[in-house]
Amino acid sequence: MFNDQLETLYIKYHRELYLYAFSLCKDYHLAQDLTSETFFKAILSLDDNVTYIKYWLFRVCKNLFIDYARKDKEYSNTEGLEDALTSAITPLDRLIESEDKKHLYNQVINLHQTYSEILILYYYCDFTLNEICKTTGMTTGSAKTLLFRARKKLKIKLEGKNEI
Repeated sequence: MFNDQLETLYIKYHRELYLYAFSLCKDYHLAQDLTSETFFKAILSLDDNVTYIKYWLFRVCKNLFIDYARKDKEYSNTEGLEDALTSAITPLDRLIESEDKKHLYNQVINLHQTYSEILILYYYCDFTLNEICKTTGMTTGSAKTLLFRARKKLKIKLEGKNEI
C-alpha cells in the first residue's frame, strides 16, 4: 500500500521536482541525484500526517541542495549547464520541447538564485503565491515583491539589455 502511494507521488511530482532541483544546481546529474534522494527521504520519513506533501518534497529538495553546497565549497552554479542543455536527448529535452522554451528556461535559471527559484515554483511547478510562502517561509508581501522583481529582471534579460 505504501509503495503504491510513493509511486503515485513520484509520478505526480518527479518532473516538477527535477526542474526545481535543476534550477537550484544547474547540473543535470546533481538534479537527478537531488530528486532521487528527495524521494528516498520520503520513503524514510513520510507518514499519513504530512498534509502538504508537495511542499514538503520541495523543501526537502532545497535542504538537500543547501547541504550539498555547504559540503562542496567549490561548487559552481554554471558547472555542467551547457552539457545539460545541449546534449542529445535528455529528460529535460522531453520536458521542454521547443527552442524558445529552452531559451526562456535557460534565462530563468541564469537569474539570481532567489529570482530563479520563485519563477520556477510559480510558472513551472504551478505553485500559488500562498504555496510558495508555505514552502519558502516568506511572507505574502515579500513573495509578491520578489516575483515582481524576478519578472522585471527576466524581461530585461529577454530584451537583451545587460542591466542588472
